[in-house]
Amino acid sequence: MIKKIFVIEGCPANKEEALKMTFEKLYDEKCVKDSFYEGCITREKSFPTGLDTKIPVAIPHTDSKHVIVPAVCVLKLDRPISFCMMEDDTKKVDVNFIFNMALKSNDDQLDMLNKIIATVQNVEILSNAKNQSDKEFKDRLVSEWIE
Repeated sequence: MIKKIFVIEGCPANKEEALKMTFEKLYDEKCVKDSFYEGCITREKSFPTGLDTKIPVAIPHTDSKHVIVPAVCVLKLDRPISFCMMEDDTKKVDVNFIFNMALKSNDDQLDMLNKIIATVQNVEILSNAKNQSDKEFKDRLVSEWIE
């Protein structure tokens, strides 16, 4: 399963910039290969990841061949950005958080996705995250997903 969790904040202009921000953090931490970003962009075009939950999120990811160390990078957005919806790619949703999964094994995808979905369905966690420091939010995610 995942070995590392990162939480960053930013104000990207669009989903491509947002994905670039999460990629750069994962790449700088030596969790993903330089091909990870393009893999996420390509996959997002075919299989969009926006979820219209109470606090909308996106859960991008790509193939395990782009991953070195399993990790998740969460981007807390200063303002929402638009992603195509997972359930209906003809519709868009303005998301507040991006949970970019870098998984070493495709078999881990469903388990990690379930953990993230449980987190995003808990409105309290995401509502609190907006006012928490990145470290506080990361600590909460570690307790939810790893411990």
